[in-house]
Amino acid sequence: MRLLPSLRGRKRYLAFRMLPDDADAIMPRPAGGGIDASCRGALSRRDLTFELDRSSQSLFGDAGSSECEIRVLSFDGMEGIVSCVHNETVRTRAVLATIYEIRNRHASVRVIGVSGTVKGAKRFFSEKR
Repeated sequence: MRLLPSLRGRKRYLAFRMLPDDADAIMPRPAGGGIDASCRGALSRRDLTFELDRSSQSLFGDAGSSECEIRVLSFDGMEGIVSCVHNETVRTRAVLATIYEIRNRHASVRVIGVSGTVKGAKRFFSEKR
């Protein structure tokens, strides 16, 4: 059964972009296999979801992370959209900012815009920034 629009919770949609990894220039990965051989592929939505859950749990605990209701709507390896409750936008940005490593690879996330609709969040990707 669907809820009426007036009974649904309001959401905000955060468009984000993964910043390039410059740490490999400082700490090169092993050539031809080794421990990090499985980490060479593109990051998946599952990896990002796991890291978001881990970061929100460590930052806010169980109760705080459940209040944010963070969900990954789309992620293509470099750009994506995350949804959250409308009054928890600041806390969700904090969770995204605390991500520093995904699957043993250095990673940093930059929020490029916040919108009230998914369509509005997708517009941030088409703009040249």
